[in-house]
Amino acid sequence: MAEKKYWKGLEEFNPGAEFIELAQKEFPEELPVDFLNENDSNLSTDRRDFLKMMGFSLTAATIAAGCEIPVRRVAPYIFKPEDVTPGIATWYASSFISGGDYCSILVKTREGRPIKIEGNRDSKITKGGTSARAQASVLSLYDTARLAGPAVRTKEGTYTNSTWEVVDQTIAGKLAANPNANIRLLTSTILSPSTKAVFSKFTEKYPNTKVYSYDAISSAGLLMANMASKGVKAVPHYAFEKAKVIVSFDADFLATWISPLEYTKGYVQNRKVHSGRTEMSRHYQVESRLSVTGSNADYRIALTPSEVTIAVLNLYDAITGGNSSGGLKAGDESKQAKIKEAADWLKKHEGESLVISGSNDVNVQLVVNAINDALGNYGNTISFDNASMLRQGNDADLKTFVNEVKAKQVDIVMIHDCNPVYDTAYGNELGEALKAIPVSVSFAGSMDETADCCTFICPDHHYLESWNDAEPCAGYLSLAQPTIQNLFDTRQMQDTLLTWAGAGITYQDFMMQNWNQTVFANELIKSNAFNKALQIGLFQPSAANNIISAVAGTTMAADTTTNSFAGKVMSVVSTVSTNIGEAANKILTAAKKATGLQITLYEKIGIGDGRYANNPWLQEMPDPISKITWDNYINVSPAWAEENNYTHGDVVTVSVNGKSVEIPVAIQPGQANGSASIALGYGRTKIGKVGAGIGTNVFSLIDFSGDTINYNISGAEISKPGNNIKFSQTQTHFSLNDGIAKRKIVKETTLAEYQKNPKAGNKDRAKVLEQLDTFYPDYFATKNGFNWGMSIDLNSCTGCGACTIACNAENNISVVGKKEVLRAHEMHWIRIDRYYAGNDAENPEVVFQPMLCQHCENAPCENVCPVGATNHSHEGFNQMAYNRCIGTRYCANNCPYKVRRFNWFDYGGTDTFGKMNDPDGTEELGMMEDLTRMVLNPDVTVRSRGVIEKCSFCVQRIQDGKLAAKKENRQLRDREVRMACESACPADAIVFGNMFDNNSEVYKLNNDDRTYGVIEENHWLPSVLYLTKVRNKEAEDHHHDQALTIDVDGKEKDIMNLYNYH
Repeated sequence: MAEKKYWKGLEEFNPGAEFIELAQKEFPEELPVDFLNENDSNLSTDRRDFLKMMGFSLTAATIAAGCEIPVRRVAPYIFKPEDVTPGIATWYASSFISGGDYCSILVKTREGRPIKIEGNRDSKITKGGTSARAQASVLSLYDTARLAGPAVRTKEGTYTNSTWEVVDQTIAGKLAANPNANIRLLTSTILSPSTKAVFSKFTEKYPNTKVYSYDAISSAGLLMANMASKGVKAVPHYAFEKAKVIVSFDADFLATWISPLEYTKGYVQNRKVHSGRTEMSRHYQVESRLSVTGSNADYRIALTPSEVTIAVLNLYDAITGGNSSGGLKAGDESKQAKIKEAADWLKKHEGESLVISGSNDVNVQLVVNAINDALGNYGNTISFDNASMLRQGNDADLKTFVNEVKAKQVDIVMIHDCNPVYDTAYGNELGEALKAIPVSVSFAGSMDETADCCTFICPDHHYLESWNDAEPCAGYLSLAQPTIQNLFDTRQMQDTLLTWAGAGITYQDFMMQNWNQTVFANELIKSNAFNKALQIGLFQPSAANNIISAVAGTTMAADTTTNSFAGKVMSVVSTVSTNIGEAANKILTAAKKATGLQITLYEKIGIGDGRYANNPWLQEMPDPISKITWDNYINVSPAWAEENNYTHGDVVTVSVNGKSVEIPVAIQPGQANGSASIALGYGRTKIGKVGAGIGTNVFSLIDFSGDTINYNISGAEISKPGNNIKFSQTQTHFSLNDGIAKRKIVKETTLAEYQKNPKAGNKDRAKVLEQLDTFYPDYFATKNGFNWGMSIDLNSCTGCGACTIACNAENNISVVGKKEVLRAHEMHWIRIDRYYAGNDAENPEVVFQPMLCQHCENAPCENVCPVGATNHSHEGFNQMAYNRCIGTRYCANNCPYKVRRFNWFDYGGTDTFGKMNDPDGTEELGMMEDLTRMVLNPDVTVRSRGVIEKCSFCVQRIQDGKLAAKKENRQLRDREVRMACESACPADAIVFGNMFDNNSEVYKLNNDDRTYGVIEENHWLPSVLYLTKVRNKEAEDHHHDQALTIDVDGKEKDIMNLYNYH
């Protein structure tokens, strides 16, 4: 049987001459020596000229030394704050709440500065996991683009700074003059019961207030379908941990859909296999674009968006024996066979299966509900007990709001936590209408497209400066508290509304009062329960508590069914009769109308709907699939690109329904032929200097002609203006020769093969270990104490990137910018390599492999350093002495894993003349600003230009843990110390510990039959070991190595001529 082939990108198959030449180099470019002329670099330079040059160098150095060094002042404490001890971290339990994003967190502060986000392992929802967005949110606290105080729009359209006294007097005066004014408050999903109570308080004062809610990435279709078929307008709780078979239609539930942290935790529980557990769930993914979830599926069926909806009907028919699709089939015979196979597996596991859809079409969701009904999944894997509150937006609310504003039926408009001028299809049309409203208020913390159209900007606190609560699922309450005094003259939105309502109370007191009345039944002081809840950051009332929902009295415009369930345990709602035939007919009618190229608009795991676009950590995080940074693009299939004569990076004009945008083409394996996809959230115009002008805004292409927002658009026309750009794409930056073809970097097997032999996919390791002989057989026997190591489970890693951002925050990793990434100068200490596998470029399998310094016991980097800057510690670390490093890069040259990073410039602004060492303008990213540098971890050295850096195994955390254990006169416990990447991982894919402790989890994992080391046959003895990938599929379905071609017009063609390698 042929070996399975792995490839990083299309350019790695049948590579062209340019790629081969680049792969032969250890570094993508040489050291800059443009300033040398031919004579300077000539080895035959005579002695006199040599002394002249040396004399000039000495003079230049003397002059430079005589320059005035910039003054940097420090201000000591006059009176030390009681809760601040220099050098000691203070932790606060809080909640990351941003629109519908939620995560229970712990905030680490040093000397009063929040510097790191950790997951709260006490949370029953996120269970200690975090997302890349949550990790990066601490950097947004120190964003220089934040507004410093309130501002008022002038007649000329500019803004002048104001004060809260002036703004309060002006707006309160207008409200007092017209208490019956038509007021509209537009928000995104509000998770906070106390905030909803503030809205109710404001509405009591001004009865003509209506609160509208929408989500830029909407799930309103799901809510409406559940209301129609179940009588409950809510997202149910999906118990992925109970599902033995999962079928997902375009729902990227491991990355962006509804509650990805919660779903990832449940999903991976059924994906981990070991000697005591040889069963795992089976996952089918039906989708048009290659998503993070699709890349983790056992079987992936690539269809166009219209075919995906037909596939839903096909599955319904296969399970119920009906004919709702009218005989129309999605895809070819092989894809139909897979849908039939999925139906058979679902029927075998009735009540232990799960079918979901990411569609915002009510009719599609109605059919999905009917499928789950037929399978008996409600009450088992799907439940409205503790239903999710993370999506409450109503698309009809948005349409009503826009129509009222355009018709000038509104006197006062207030905008909170949303940006409708940017992230809706109405765009500038809504912006111009807002300017005509007498009083419009934005609570945006920084300037955005909507705030730029309002008469008043009343900036809200950052969430790390705020008091708040949240109800992410019914009956489960979470708290947020300030971790730092507000840095600017901002004020929390809730305090502003209470001030204008004349409530005479702060939001902090109001929230405690609300909890006293609704949660603790007037026993707050007696039980001190609020303080206890605040200490751990969350509270789950007993089912007996009848908690009053704060939103119940709020006028939510279109309806009030979006209110919280407030802890009341709900029984399974009986099915309300719905006409599936009618829903099916609507689906078929829409599918038949789909013509031309079909485009899906989607949300990236980092930038999201655009609210994180000014965060450089997220901009520089490679997309898990394309590995492109600092851009969005239109993904097309290799076959479509060949057929239409497009190459990677071609800039095209996309026209849909009379609207056009220019955007570059990215040729993406896995994209269904006849379809394309574009990420939302880019092309911001009113934002800080980091996100301005990055990518293209495609919210204007959204179809809102029906009852809900449609993110799948057909009939797109594409034309080619003629220019081509280069992407800052990271995946092949550290490729060397044909190493992946010669070495076992990724190992995998099928569940059927693993059940027969636990060493399946890893049988060759025994032979490798036998050959790893040494002249020092007693080396490890003489060591004692600690020998730190790591285990990474390829079956659990979803490729989400949370570990990369957590490492950025913990270890002061520099942001280098798009130009530098293009030159392969990115600085990430841990990267996630994405490998395609198999012979099918149109629908390849995918493996994610986190790659970091392997801390080899026989490290080839250590013995080539001429100054001993990299060396080995007695605890197994491969460690760096930064002040000794002279930047020869010999170590990086000799590292087989390519995990060492070189500071080509002073990216962190550490040098005395840092900005002079930055000719490409990295300082424009804001990372050198004094405010932004407040995020730096004082326990980790900030590296300067010319220094090599790499993963340190978070040695500072280990030292903290050892000191804490020493104080208590005990041994360091297993997993008491967790690496930043390990702690952040929502999939629990990374385990770190002492390999000398036979009871440690890492020791047990490293002795599992699935364990192997990357290229360990070279005897590097890496301390980072991996567990083989196991797919729950039949052995005959496992792809094996074949030539990579695509079918175009009935002819096989080489795909490499499509890929314009840069």
